[in-house]
Amino acid sequence: MASTLTPDRIDITDEVMDWKQAIARCAAPLLADGSIEQRYVEAVYTTAEKMGPFFDFGKGIAVPHARPEEGANAVALSLLRTRTPVLLLDQEDHPIEVWVLLAATDPDSHVDVLRTLAMVLTDDDKVAALKSAETKEDILAVFED
Repeated sequence: MASTLTPDRIDITDEVMDWKQAIARCAAPLLADGSIEQRYVEAVYTTAEKMGPFFDFGKGIAVPHARPEEGANAVALSLLRTRTPVLLLDQEDHPIEVWVLLAATDPDSHVDVLRTLAMVLTDDDKVAALKSAETKEDILAVFED
């Protein structure tokens, strides 16, 4: 996990934004380093609009992603912690504070990264630590334990 989530792929903000802005901000480091293409971000929006908030993992965490062939060039993660919850699809029952954008180049790597991520996101102590993290180092420590 440490090789896919690096300090340059983590952002923490007080800014108030909508769900598309949150996804775009979360995706920015992966766009910058070439891990994903802009069409991948557009595919995340389209998929969410068609399928609903399926990437809301609960507990205020969302893992937006699209299919590998929709512009993923590398296995990568980026994370955005919003101190002000963002309503996924503008729905009151889907407030998100931690956004983890997932990119994978094939279905197998996608499952492997999700499995590792799920181990963190199903641990209530780790989730609480993510949601209260004040620095990139705090966030990385959650994934290193």
